[in-house]
Amino acid sequence: MNTDQYEEVCDLLDKICLDTLVLMEEEIQMNINLEKSMCEGEMNLAKCRYIMGPNSVSALNIPASPEENIDSLVSVTNSPSETIPNVKEYHLNSLDSNKEKFANPIRWFSVLAPQNLFTSQAMYKAALRWVVQMVNARNQLNELCDKFESLKLVKASLKKSIQ
Repeated sequence: MNTDQYEEVCDLLDKICLDTLVLMEEEIQMNINLEKSMCEGEMNLAKCRYIMGPNSVSALNIPASPEENIDSLVSVTNSPSETIPNVKEYHLNSLDSNKEKFANPIRWFSVLAPQNLFTSQAMYKAALRWVVQMVNARNQLNELCDKFESLKLVKASLKKSIQ
């Protein structure tokens, strides 16, 4: 009986190792994609600053008066994961983007903004999505590592009982 349990624990450990390797590979790929999105966004922002002038696209253009509230266009929510029950999964949700309530931040810099500014905005939005996916993968990896450690203890106790 104990040998069957021991084999079952060993199989579970193998499966967790494989799942961990797959998740690590996915996380590395997400990190690469995040880096590409950020670099592309920064490059397009630099091109925009070159086209419009260094002071046209800067922190000085962001509204600083208390009358102008800056509302977020997206929010982050969490829910239990379908794959791993003890893990929370995070999601980006677009908020109701009424034209009156939410102003496109690009309009802070210019009425006729260059295409590079729109491309930069799209790249930063993509980077935000990659970050949320990386957080989800990291949470799953942490949960798998915890399961792996607990199964190692079970395996050790079963090994002692077999001998």
